[in-house]
Amino acid sequence: MSSAPSSEFDRYVHPDPERLAAWRRVYDPHLVVEDIYPALAQRVIDDGARRFAELGGGRGPISAIASGAGVNTVVVDLDELMLAETHRPGVRGDLAALPLASESVDAAAAVNCLYFLSDPSVGVREAHRILRPGGLFVASSPSRWNDPELVGIDPRWGRPSPFDSEDAPALVGAVFGDVEVQAWEVVAYRLPTTGAIADYLHAFDVPDWGQKAQSLDPPLSITKRGASVWARR
Repeated sequence: MSSAPSSEFDRYVHPDPERLAAWRRVYDPHLVVEDIYPALAQRVIDDGARRFAELGGGRGPISAIASGAGVNTVVVDLDELMLAETHRPGVRGDLAALPLASESVDAAAAVNCLYFLSDPSVGVREAHRILRPGGLFVASSPSRWNDPELVGIDPRWGRPSPFDSEDAPALVGAVFGDVEVQAWEVVAYRLPTTGAIADYLHAFDVPDWGQKAQSLDPPLSITKRGASVWARR
C-alpha cells in the first residue's frame, strides 16, 4: 500500500532528501497495517519460483523476503540512488527495455511503478517477455481515488494515471489474457499530530503542504485503495 513518494505520472522523479525524510517519519511509526510486500513475496515463494525479478523495485522489498526462502532474485530499477541501497543483486534498467533475457525468470513483480511509463503496456509486454511459459506476474498500483481523506487537499485526487488500479486489469489482460484481481480498501495510516499530517502531505508533494496540514484536524486516518493484478504467461 505504500510507494516511494512521487508527484509525477508518465516519468520518474527521485524524491528530494527533505521529502524522503518526511516519508520515513511517516512510514515507520504511523503505518497501521502490514504493507503489501510480504504477501506478494509469499505468493511468489508458494508458487515455487526459483528465479524472481522485481521490476522498478527500488530497494527490493519483495526480493529481500523471497531470497530468504532460497529464491534467486534480481532488482531492476532506473534510479541509481535507489539501486545503491537495494537488495543485491540489482541492475540498472528501464521498465520499457528490461536488461534481462527472454524466458529467464519464473516470476516477476511490478509494484507502484508502471504509471511512470506514458505507455505502461510496453512494460507489461517486457514482463511477459522475460517470464518462462507458465511464469507468474503481478502488477500492483493505487487507485486514482486513493487517500479519500485528501479530497480538496490534493489537487491530483481522482486524476487518472497511465496505470491505476481501475485500468490495470485491462492493461495486463491485453497482454497476458486471464487475470486475477485482488483489490484493497483499508485504513493504512493514522497521523496523530499536525506535524505528522504535514510530513505525509510533504512526502507526496502536495502543493502548499504546510498550510494545508493546518486545515486538517488530527488524528487523521488515511485510507488506501488499489489492486494487485496477477497473471500467468
